[in-house]
Amino acid sequence: MSSDVVSGELFPGKGREDIAKNSQYVFPFRHSDLKRSTRFYFKAKRIKQRSFLNALNFRNFISDHVYVQAVHTHLKEKFLIVVSPGACSSGRVTMTLPESSLLSFADFSLEALLIDNGTTVMVMDIDLVNVTDRSFCAELHQFGYAYHSRRERRFPCRMVDAVIHAEDGEYYGTLSEFNASGLRINLKDRLWAGHDAARVPSQPITIELFRGCEKLFSGPSQLIRIEEHSHTVVFAPMNIEQKKFNERKFRNTRLALVPAPQAVFIHPFTGKNATYDICDITTSGFSFLMESDCTTIVPGMIFSRLQVVFAGGLSLECSAQALYLKKQRGNLTKAGFLITDMDPVTYTRLFNILTRADDPHSLAPSKVPIDALWEFFFRSGFIYPDKYLSLSNNKEHFKNTYKKLYHDCPDIFSSLTYQRNDQIYGHVSIVRAYPYAWMVQHLAALPMGNKRTGLFILRQMLNYLDGFHRMPSIGMKYLMFNYRPDNKFPNYFFGGVCAILNAPRMCSVDEFAYLTYRLPEEETVVPAGCTIRACNQEDLAALHEAYHRHSPGLMIESFGLEMGDNELRNSFASRGLKRRCTPHVLIRDNRRVCFFIVDQSDQGLNMSDLLNSIKVIIPDPDPQFLPWRMLLDVISCLGKEYRTADIVLQVFPSSYLDKAGVRYPKKYCLWIAKTSYFDPYYDAIREMTRFSILKYFKSYIETRLGLRK
Repeated sequence: MSSDVVSGELFPGKGREDIAKNSQYVFPFRHSDLKRSTRFYFKAKRIKQRSFLNALNFRNFISDHVYVQAVHTHLKEKFLIVVSPGACSSGRVTMTLPESSLLSFADFSLEALLIDNGTTVMVMDIDLVNVTDRSFCAELHQFGYAYHSRRERRFPCRMVDAVIHAEDGEYYGTLSEFNASGLRINLKDRLWAGHDAARVPSQPITIELFRGCEKLFSGPSQLIRIEEHSHTVVFAPMNIEQKKFNERKFRNTRLALVPAPQAVFIHPFTGKNATYDICDITTSGFSFLMESDCTTIVPGMIFSRLQVVFAGGLSLECSAQALYLKKQRGNLTKAGFLITDMDPVTYTRLFNILTRADDPHSLAPSKVPIDALWEFFFRSGFIYPDKYLSLSNNKEHFKNTYKKLYHDCPDIFSSLTYQRNDQIYGHVSIVRAYPYAWMVQHLAALPMGNKRTGLFILRQMLNYLDGFHRMPSIGMKYLMFNYRPDNKFPNYFFGGVCAILNAPRMCSVDEFAYLTYRLPEEETVVPAGCTIRACNQEDLAALHEAYHRHSPGLMIESFGLEMGDNELRNSFASRGLKRRCTPHVLIRDNRRVCFFIVDQSDQGLNMSDLLNSIKVIIPDPDPQFLPWRMLLDVISCLGKEYRTADIVLQVFPSSYLDKAGVRYPKKYCLWIAKTSYFDPYYDAIREMTRFSILKYFKSYIETRLGLRK
């Protein structure tokens, strides 16, 4: 019941124990306030008995309560008592106390019935027919009054706990009612420190609301009123759009789909089902319209389970948070929501719907036509003769791996295509390479008419990652990409991103020497005086130090070696695939002279086997201290786990091989970025996908002259 009519104070004292024990069912009442307010901001309207009966029957239908106005026979004070209405067809009504109530009507004189509809209070006087301890029967008068007390409807709620973080400490209470502009909280244990208006703080106060352990709301609010001798406080949630991300020039297009999808959820405060038509949506959030006078959304409200339902019945589940309310024309308010979490399968489905609505050639398909994909890889030159020669002996294994990846692994692998019907013109994929790092790979494109398809697929990838990396369930803290330094476009784009960020702890590029090593057929042993072991925590700390001697970048950090790979192994194993990553250290003369990161995966997970290789990290690249022959013997021992004749080696720094006089066919650059830094620089990164022939040749010349690395 509204505190415009009902006080939150229970007047504890002698003779009032019964009232105090039943505080959830009885409230002190100031009828004079109700009458007085009709002269000012309340608008009173006479109502007929039939209207009141209809309202009573509705409350009976939904198993809700109304109030009876009563005077305590001993205390001579007015109260409102919660009662349950029976079904009625005439002016005679029956009311009963809730089962858990310990009150007795014998202690009260009953005068009128009240129904609080949120924006109005309906009052009808009664004449008693008979009364028992638990129920009464009464005749309604022919006319009553409806008091229009508020511009916005208030909604009652139960079992919502409140924590108020004030300057002088924390206050605990329960949320009794709310609307978009007000939260009424009944305090427990501790009363508000002073109820003088002068004590109302001017600074916002953070309020958190819970049901059990589930957080329902968090946000700044302004204290606007202290009621009933500091037992009750009223806060106004600050309807300031909560900027979760920086303002950007380039954003994923907000789409108004026809037919409109619906947001379906259980309201966090009321526990009632709610459905709203979504007026615009992206992979990061959505908005919908509500009537302004009965808005149930409060900025800061948290929705742990919300369904986005599309025409045809497709339902996508996410968690979300209300960010803002904006007044629209007429009696409408727009509520904006941020999608706070979504699993990778659901996210990809949402992205596919939205990207196809924006561009019918852009897809994030659940099942890629494998034959068309292989044809595309050969037509585009992504699989060139030398590469095909290296994988031809295992082509059936490659085919099987790709069939699993592109059809059955949506939680660890996604692909984007740019295609017309079954003809693929652009492709990129992303795979969970390490516990918190995803790898972009297999970026390739063919011209589609006059379209520069490579830029389209690159923009599509950025649009996909824009929402993907924000989802905690996906676990993308790092993004990585391998490319050849002599490959002009990747060097232009990814090297350009590094230049924009200009901070190796945000984005880094490390250069590896890449070579294939044929394992000897004869048994090999670790050289005398050397020991190889799996890394412990001290070894991992030394590995970080060794890496940072040569690079200030993110490589070792992004591998997440400290947390182990059990969860990663299980994710791949559940899909019938292999993925392991185990660090080892070589000890010689009580010194850590080399580190090995043994990456294992199915052949074809990466076509260059970059996730099925041994990364060799050398702290001191001096071949005299660590001869190449000795290093190969150690690698031969580690390579037994691969059960193949040839293994891929990635040596860092490559200067070691140069000093040792070892020839290697090519180099790879490993580009890594922390996704938490994407947002401030997103516009600049997107600008690079806007083709400019001048910018491209400028970058090319700088690279050739050694001005850009």
